[in-house]
Amino acid sequence: MRVTGSLTKGLLLALAIALIPVNAVSAQKINPGSTCKVLKQKVVYLKKTYTCTKSGTRLTWNKGVAIKSTPIPTPTTIPTPIPTKNFTYTPPTVLGDSIEICKIKEVSNSRRGGGFTGAGFPEWITLTPSKGTVKWALIPIDFSDLPGEKNFRSRVDNQMKLLSDWYSTVSEGKFKVEWVIADKWMTLPGKTSEYAISQSVNLNDAANGPKLFKDAMDAADPFFDFTNIQVVNFILPSGQTFIGEGSQGFPWDQAVKKYASKEGSISAYSIPGQHFDLPGKEYWSYWAHEFVHSIGIAHVGSSRESSSFHAYDMSGNQDGPNRELSGWLRFFAGWLNEERIYCQGFAKLQNTEITLVPLSGSDVGVKVAIIPINESKAVIFESRRVTKFDCTTPTPRNGVLVYIFDAKLGHGEPFLIPVAPAVRALEKDSCGSQNNKSDPTRDFLLHEGDKVTVEGITVEVLLHGNYDKVLVSKNP
Repeated sequence: MRVTGSLTKGLLLALAIALIPVNAVSAQKINPGSTCKVLKQKVVYLKKTYTCTKSGTRLTWNKGVAIKSTPIPTPTTIPTPIPTKNFTYTPPTVLGDSIEICKIKEVSNSRRGGGFTGAGFPEWITLTPSKGTVKWALIPIDFSDLPGEKNFRSRVDNQMKLLSDWYSTVSEGKFKVEWVIADKWMTLPGKTSEYAISQSVNLNDAANGPKLFKDAMDAADPFFDFTNIQVVNFILPSGQTFIGEGSQGFPWDQAVKKYASKEGSISAYSIPGQHFDLPGKEYWSYWAHEFVHSIGIAHVGSSRESSSFHAYDMSGNQDGPNRELSGWLRFFAGWLNEERIYCQGFAKLQNTEITLVPLSGSDVGVKVAIIPINESKAVIFESRRVTKFDCTTPTPRNGVLVYIFDAKLGHGEPFLIPVAPAVRALEKDSCGSQNNKSDPTRDFLLHEGDKVTVEGITVEVLLHGNYDKVLVSKNP
């Protein structure tokens, strides 16, 4: 806006008065009642603000208003980051034994009972491929009384990428997932009340499980090409409540085995429920957890009771802070090459320094050390780092995890048991909230200078940085 003439002069005068800095006022002392020159002018003097006021025909300073002192904020103390120690990888100082002695045979009741998943060797004959590149489907399903939202991809695009990245990482590129996505909602014939499932159980254990699976496949089959699809992951409309936790089916479930689309059969499916829409929960970790079982890997501990290893292995809990697959289960799945494993029998064990590459790192070198104690037990240690898949904790979960494999235990039992260096406080992770009721966990990792003694051996972390240097020794 443009102004001209006498109005311009008035504005300039007012602006000049407003912009008079307090330190530009006459150096004379200001006393209440003394003469001032500019009406409404304000001046700060001796911790008071004085205003020029009009009294009759005179302009005088008022009594002034005391200025409240503003405390100077104390700077926040930011801890100085501990410098990362970069050191050169070196091979173990003592040559290891044959990898075959570390393939401990599982002798659990579940294995003898002919179960479909295992925790120890021999390798399980999986009913679906665990190597190579496979196709997974993402299909949205809705209902006449609950239509799906338009932008469902915003909920799942990043989740699909994380799933693919996770499997590529834990398998060291041996298993890759490519996604085929349905671009529209597939509407089931029944209302949501006909498909209600409260807890996450196999489809045969839920009254509405087989019906939900069959109706979902039937609704999608005319519009979706199931050629070479290994796994189908259905998603529900945002905000739904009739599926509480989830529904899933595996290669051994009759409803899954018998169903055939126009293009053929699938191996497994999943439907994440309301639980996975809570703050901090994610679809990808649920998909990853369930498929681990589809390829024959047992569930570590009970699915309904807390286990100390749940925080450290996705085969036990998809909601844990450390969303890794342990080195032992990667070995069992055939995803670790022999050069990634240091195997040394207890009888021949000497003082040995081992440099460990982080479990999900890409550098060349040993990732997992296995010391068989007897025919059914081994002490295992591996290097862990916080990754993009994890939920963070006040104590960063970086260090060496030492644990025991007990071959007498299997699916649904604590066959992996962490060895704690000391009693440490419980910590909530960044994905936890009051709404999702995540259990706090303890940091079981060995940091630099920590050591533990278990089953007659001592494991000590000598150096922590880009790798972990560990000394393992037999107790006298």
